[in-house]
Amino acid sequence: MINLLYGTNAGYCEQTAVSMRSVFENNPNMEIHVYVLCENVSDTLQQKMCSVADDFSNVQITCLNPEPFLQPLTETYHMNNWRGSSVQYIYACICDVFPKLDRILWLDGDIICCGSLQELWKTPMPEACVAAGLDCTPFLALHVDKPFYNTPFYFNAGVLLFDLENCRRHELQQRCRNILRGYGGKLEFCDQSMLNLALPPELVQRISLRWNYPAGVSRVAMNFVSRRDTAGKQTFSVEELNNSLADLRLIHYIGGSLPTKPWFAEYRSPFRVDYFKYRTQTPWKEEPVCPWPKKDLADSFVTAFSKTWDTPGMGYLAKGWQALRGWGPNVKMELRKKDSKK
Repeated sequence: MINLLYGTNAGYCEQTAVSMRSVFENNPNMEIHVYVLCENVSDTLQQKMCSVADDFSNVQITCLNPEPFLQPLTETYHMNNWRGSSVQYIYACICDVFPKLDRILWLDGDIICCGSLQELWKTPMPEACVAAGLDCTPFLALHVDKPFYNTPFYFNAGVLLFDLENCRRHELQQRCRNILRGYGGKLEFCDQSMLNLALPPELVQRISLRWNYPAGVSRVAMNFVSRRDTAGKQTFSVEELNNSLADLRLIHYIGGSLPTKPWFAEYRSPFRVDYFKYRTQTPWKEEPVCPWPKKDLADSFVTAFSKTWDTPGMGYLAKGWQALRGWGPNVKMELRKKDSKK
């Protein structure tokens, strides 16, 4: 049996339902138990969301209230919410929530499954607490969270396979809480950076891009990221990128304030069709797609900027900015020269 974990609030139930439906459609021969952390979601909306499993005899869905676990953390560490939600901080108490499970696979609600998850589920993890994929967007972004600079492998938290036995042995919960105690509300990308700081590279099993492909990033920009590969901060080769694209299993519609989600009318990525393929099999199939909720002039600027944010031009600008802040091959070379003179 594969154990899946989602987290949602009332505003993200449609996306979670679409994601679950895509998993069920592509894994008909696996027993699946889905746990959904429902943050302020009414019983009626929970039933609507979970109805996507009605056509599948191999699926069981359990909705859980995360507040008893998260409220003590919030009161103690004063963490930042992520888009109005704190449900992702469940990583800091995941062993307490699931004391009898050996493994569980976290999927963000903005992920679509395109094939079997069996290979991912059976990923060897001798000592690793988490199996995760590289976060590509910091290589293209001017502003990145400090943990990106502090680890050779900064992973994305959209797809996380937890080996809970290893998490217990290596005290993942305490590691996360130590980070929250030291950083609290200072982390830009909250739960993701918390995990990246809490886990050294030897406790993270790297998985390929096909298990967490960033749909909001163009192929041209992904090629740029591959060229930023260094010994100290490895990305991927073009061959690895091609192999992942040839056998995509999980598509991740990354992006925060930008209209990079397929449920916004402005979204134009070729991956848009994958989302609506499964949306038509949910109770939201007849509801119209809404425009991105621009609020002011600054938001309008962001909309225009989002059309170019993942281009190589923006990448080169980010490369220079990141080098000034202390990361990049040229900076590392200068540091080595200084060390050799001592």
